[in-house]
Amino acid sequence: MTSIQQVHDLFSRFGELRSQPQDLWRGDIPLPKVLAEFYERVGPWGATYHENVGPVGIALAETNISFPPLHRLWALQAGYRWDASNGQRVADWQDNWLVIADQNADPFILDTASGRILHAIHGTGAWDPGEIAPDLYTLAAALAAIGVVCLDADEDWRDDDWVVKPQHRARALLEVTQIMGSADDAGNLLDVLEL
Repeated sequence: MTSIQQVHDLFSRFGELRSQPQDLWRGDIPLPKVLAEFYERVGPWGATYHENVGPVGIALAETNISFPPLHRLWALQAGYRWDASNGQRVADWQDNWLVIADQNADPFILDTASGRILHAIHGTGAWDPGEIAPDLYTLAAALAAIGVVCLDADEDWRDDDWVVKPQHRARALLEVTQIMGSADDAGNLLDVLEL
C-alpha cells in the first residue's frame, strides 16, 4: 500500500505543495473524502506565474501529467463532465466520474463509487475509460515516480525521435512495479502514457 507521505515526498520534487482545506472546493457535487485528504495532506499547489491566474498545480516533469490545485479542480471538469463550448452536460459522462489530473487532455478519472482510477483518451467520440490503478494514492505515487525518473534523466529522457530511451523506460518500469506490485500493471500504465 502506498502511503500519503510517500506520495507527498515524490510530489515535492515538482513544485510547491500546500495543505488545501475543503472550503477551496468549487464543485457542484460534494468533494470525495479521498480527494479532501489528498489535497489536505499532499496538496499540489504549484507556482504562480500570473497573479490573476494563481497557482497552476503540479506538472510531473516532461510527462505532461498535471494535477491542479483544489480551487481549480472543478474547472478541470470542463470538456469532460460538460461541453466547454456550451456548458451542456456530456451524455456519456457518468455522475460518479471526476477528473483529477490529465495528460495532454487525456483524463485520469476518480470513480467516486469504487475509488478506482480510470483513464480515457479524448477525441474518440465517446468516453470509454479503462482502469489503470486501484486507488488515488497508487496512481499518484506511480505517476510521480515516472516523473522522478524523467527529472533524473534530464535532457537524456528522449532520443532524437522523441521516444523515451530504453534505459529510462526500464527504470520507470521498475519503480512503478514496486509501487503497483505487478510488472504487468506497471507496463500497462507506461503503455497508456505512451512511454
